[in-house]
Amino acid sequence: MQGGQSAGAGVLVQGAGTTSPFDAFQQISERAEGEFFAVLMAIPRLPGEIWRVWPDALGPLLPELSRALTVFLSVGASYALVRWLSRRKRTRAAAARSAFAGMVALAGLEFLALVAAGVVGRVLLVRWLVIAPGTAGFVPDLTIGLIRWLLGLTLALILFQPSVPRFRLAALDDAGASKAVRTIAALFAIGHAHIVLLNAAQRAGLDLAAVRLLSCLVAIGMVVGGFRLLAGLRRHGMLLTSRFLAGAVMLATLALWLWGWLTLDFDLYHGAIGTIAVLLMAVALDRAVAISIRDSRRPATMRLLFVLRVVIDALAAAFVLRILVEFWVVDALGIFSAAEWPGLARRLTFASLVLLLGVALAAAIHAWTEARLTPEAGMSAQEREYRRARLSTVLPIVRFVAIGLIGLVFSLVALSALGIDTAPLMAGAGIVGLAISFGSQTLVKDIVSGIFCMLDDVFRLGETIEAAGRSGRLEQINLRSVRLRDPSGRLHTIALGDLGTVTNHSRRLVRMTIVMSLDAMPARAALLRFCRDATAALRSEPMIHAAITGDIMVQLNEPGEDARGRIAFSFDIAAAVADRAQALVERLMAESVEEAGLTLDVRTVSVSIEDLPAAPASVDSPGASALAAGG
Repeated sequence: MQGGQSAGAGVLVQGAGTTSPFDAFQQISERAEGEFFAVLMAIPRLPGEIWRVWPDALGPLLPELSRALTVFLSVGASYALVRWLSRRKRTRAAAARSAFAGMVALAGLEFLALVAAGVVGRVLLVRWLVIAPGTAGFVPDLTIGLIRWLLGLTLALILFQPSVPRFRLAALDDAGASKAVRTIAALFAIGHAHIVLLNAAQRAGLDLAAVRLLSCLVAIGMVVGGFRLLAGLRRHGMLLTSRFLAGAVMLATLALWLWGWLTLDFDLYHGAIGTIAVLLMAVALDRAVAISIRDSRRPATMRLLFVLRVVIDALAAAFVLRILVEFWVVDALGIFSAAEWPGLARRLTFASLVLLLGVALAAAIHAWTEARLTPEAGMSAQEREYRRARLSTVLPIVRFVAIGLIGLVFSLVALSALGIDTAPLMAGAGIVGLAISFGSQTLVKDIVSGIFCMLDDVFRLGETIEAAGRSGRLEQINLRSVRLRDPSGRLHTIALGDLGTVTNHSRRLVRMTIVMSLDAMPARAALLRFCRDATAALRSEPMIHAAITGDIMVQLNEPGEDARGRIAFSFDIAAAVADRAQALVERLMAESVEEAGLTLDVRTVSVSIEDLPAAPASVDSPGASALAAGG
């Protein structure tokens, strides 16, 4: 069931782009039906055909056996030597902290051995044996079959990783992984060997129907061996889902292989093999990235790996799309002729790159918004809560709009690159958008109102607001509505366009007053310096500074005969912050008193919080005077 230049494989002539896919499929089906009965008729003649060509096939092979054996051993030895020399690097890659970096390093070392084997084989064929590339013969067929077998072995080693369980694609123990690699290597060896032998037998005169019959029997036997392997791997921990998918892939590959022999066209089989290889490598890399994200401790690294994971999946999808178009749309169904394919391939490649760039940008925007929502190191709990409440209100909407615009713009560019006229699409979209806007003016009003509410920072998640006759805690902000949870637990959904006047109870102001008793009156210069330092200390805390509205007023009551003097600092601060900031304010003022060296009774520092007065309070107490105003 292995790919390659199959024995007697002809080329199915496609139409010049005028045959419909249904007609092409009907022609292929009729031809396959005829070839199928021809293969069945060859069953009684098979032993006689083999006996007839056996001497003729063996005679030309004997002089080439020494050269074939030399090339075979040289290619295999070069592969084994490179793997032996890189064993320590593979061990270090397996122990790498980053699973993705380790997986890439292991795959690179495995493919390095494969490249070395391919280079040695080509040099021996072209330079030593002077065999031109593409020449049919036992030695070239054997060399190509060996290199392809090594490719299959390399993929099996990468996917099952007998010595590195954390990189293993399937849920298997070590014994099961080793068994899977050995069995797959044996099955691949049988598949490639039978291709080489059948090519030699056909050159010796074996009937084409007999060649097809033998190849189909070998393929069926390989699939039976594959199912026996899956049954055995059940005892080694392989999940039912994985066994089912592997079985389905083997049956589909067998069907395409049989179809290829019946129609003498292996394009679909080659396309399926390429698709399976790309998907398996993409799944292996995706798993490695997922492990790296799970093991990472740095949010920035996790976000970068997320973008990389999305790019890998998108790149795999682009490769699969390219393979499907080439082998199905062009080769099998003949929708496009061979002369049209080069131009289509260039346009498809450019469109894939455009879409890949769009996906990468969308993933980067998603990661950026997550980074903005993630609290930074060193931030206090209050600062983290304030930051998250502010950004979680705006960023999801920004992300939705940005990703939507990226998807629309890059899709139009990709369609234009494929030769599709996007002008009618844009005109139609404009007409549809206009019709929708006329039919849903309320929806447009809600969305526009929501955008301006976000820009004006009217409310944030978690705040208590009053709007449209309802009051409650803001739980969710959507594109066109908000949801409020009232004190009784009921949830109210209000359209943004119906909010009207919004009263934000979480942003009301209270008056915070800090009072300190004086034991002795300091010099006026020292008192002014202390007031400036104290107000600067309050402003130095980001949480307090952001919550203060207006100036910090300072009042001094000089000591009298029956009362101590005192200094009072007062300012307006957001109610949501005042309670949390009270202890911090007391500590800051105590530190300021200590640094100033004033003779104050620190134990009498008190902080009080009260609602704002309806009218400005007048200072009419004896000896009271305004000393300073903090900016």
